[in-house]
Amino acid sequence: MRKTIFTLAATALALTGVLLAGSAYAHFVPAPCDFITGGGWVLNNSGDRVNFGAHGGCKNGAFWGHVNALDHSTNPPGHLKSTQITGYLMDPEFPNARDICGFGEVSVNGSTFTTRFRVRMEDNGEPGGADRFGVRLGNGYHLSTRELGPPGPTGGGGNIQLHKPNPSTTGPVPTPTEAEMCGGLGHPGN
Repeated sequence: MRKTIFTLAATALALTGVLLAGSAYAHFVPAPCDFITGGGWVLNNSGDRVNFGAHGGCKNGAFWGHVNALDHSTNPPGHLKSTQITGYLMDPEFPNARDICGFGEVSVNGSTFTTRFRVRMEDNGEPGGADRFGVRLGNGYHLSTRELGPPGPTGGGGNIQLHKPNPSTTGPVPTPTEAEMCGGLGHPGN
């Protein structure tokens, strides 16, 4: 049976990418804070489209954004719609990538539930084919971070833009920890 984005069955959640005691690096809120925007589609491991539109960052001392994703491996497609943004992080190993964390409403096969999510977006230049997107949900779903292009049977399409800080892109003080922002969800991985 093919695992889909919104499987309702309880599954074990791999906590890869989570900061452990003694780790050499951590994900952190960029300072000065910036913001990221993007949309497009990638293929999941089964070859089905996952469409997305997302943006996030810091604004006026708080986290800001919205995430929308549709996994077409179910009919109608499984739908993640963010309801609260709880974090915005940078990974020092991937300086063009940002993670957006929060809570979202998931709808699939006539059922709706709320879960945590963590989305990774990476801007690798224009026109966007080398940009990357991935998502991890608290129910165990994991779409590893993958390139948006080139369009075709193994690629996707779209564009992601990492924007420079401006006077309104201030983050929360004090800055929450990664665990507080993402609830223990590891980044989607590369």
